Parts: sequence; C-alpha cells; structure tokens
Amino acid sequence: MIGIKSFHLFFIALSILLSAWYGYFEYATPSNPGNLSTSLSVISFIVMFGLVYYGYSVFKKFRNI
Repeated sequence: MIGIKSFHLFFIALSILLSAWYGYFEYATPSNPGNLSTSLSVISFIVMFGLVYYGYSVFKKFRNI
C-alpha cells in the first residue's frame, strides 16, 4: 500500500503535469481566440510554478519527518 507521503508527492507531480499541459494546450490551440485563452495559459503556468515550489517545500519537509 502506498503511504500518505508518497501519495501526496505523486498527486503534486500529477497536478504539475496537468497544469503544464493545459497551459501549453491553451497557448497552442486557443479555445477562445484573443485575451481569454492567453490569460488562461499564463494563469496555468503560474499555478504550475507555484506547485513546483510547493512540491519542493513539501519534499524538504518530508525528508525530516
């Protein structure tokens, strides 16, 4: 059975990949041409970088536990 720490790190990694894919998808094939699609892409990449930072901080914290 997978532990709670491993599952949490796995879920963060999955969220990073999903937000990166959606950001690229909105940039490459805009669903609504114009500012809305570009805004969604930028927001998705900001969320991705936030999740990377969060994942790194959680990983450091889990090493001490």
